[in-house]
Amino acid sequence: MQVKRYRGENMQEAMFKVKADLGADAIILHTRKLNKGGFLGFFGKKIVEVVATLDKKESDEEYERLQDELHQMKQMMGNLLNELETKQLNSSYDHLPEVLRKMIDKLLNQGVKEEIVMDILKSINEELTPQEFNNQDRIKEVIASDIKKRLKQTSPLILHDKQPKVVALLGPTGVGKTTTIAKLAADFSLVKNKDVALITADTYRIAAVDQLKTYSEIIGAPLEVVFSVNELNQAIDKFSDKDLILIDTAGRSQKNQMQMSELSTLLENANVDENYLVLNLTTKLSDIIDIILKFQKVGIDNLVFTKLDETRGLGTILNVIDEFDIPVSYIADGQNVPEDIEAIDPQKVVDIFLKE
Repeated sequence: MQVKRYRGENMQEAMFKVKADLGADAIILHTRKLNKGGFLGFFGKKIVEVVATLDKKESDEEYERLQDELHQMKQMMGNLLNELETKQLNSSYDHLPEVLRKMIDKLLNQGVKEEIVMDILKSINEELTPQEFNNQDRIKEVIASDIKKRLKQTSPLILHDKQPKVVALLGPTGVGKTTTIAKLAADFSLVKNKDVALITADTYRIAAVDQLKTYSEIIGAPLEVVFSVNELNQAIDKFSDKDLILIDTAGRSQKNQMQMSELSTLLENANVDENYLVLNLTTKLSDIIDIILKFQKVGIDNLVFTKLDETRGLGTILNVIDEFDIPVSYIADGQNVPEDIEAIDPQKVVDIFLKE
């Protein structure tokens, strides 16, 4: 039996080609829709593929064979999902179609936790036909859609109309708060042409004050060093004509109750609009979760992730979003000011996850 494939922009065109080649007695084995061209499997042109033959007896056998294979493939997906339900993710998915298996590996290798991979596999199983389990473009579409839905809660820094926006950056030591403030200040001052002022309450580290002072001189933003809540509020009042006031706080260990209490007292009594918690993407997920839980007592409005350039993937971001109902605002991926920070863009995150 000779099985042939015919493609057209729509079903009518594909069927016309079948009839022209095989005649009116042609037997249709199956049809499917494909993406042709596009970028990374997206925005491609939709086409229709028809598989047909002339031999009815053999075509029936072929059809049954194909149906059996598709049924087995669907059953494999079901078995995998059952294993994932009981958190037994292991090499049992090795028998799945190669393309699907590689996409699973890609997510796991970037640190996406198994529960999220399970949810994505469920979406793939629900939205794709068994024939599409080996279709990389369609699998990418489902994964991209899932990631974008998870990243819908993003919130870049938005200024007020007639008064300054006051933002405090907080977090553990060594996550890059001071550099992040410099990047944000430079972006809003030099790129967005806004009037920015800086305040540092990080008086524990002389180097941090000197570093921020250097940045303030470079971008032409005034800087105030404060040692108390009263001085902080006075500095905020002093900069009432600015568009944006950024406050650098001292690094605090989430395990040091006294330090956390001091930070809480400072921010509770200051005229601050939003608190941005800065997190290092190279930190273990369990530690990040502990940090967020402790800093939530102080108050967290948004998250900033740093050091993307030092880690293998973005899995931590999806994992944190899955654990906490806190928007992600920015991602930083280097030391350059102000280039190496940007408001989180779901499409760019998807591109990083799915890049070859």
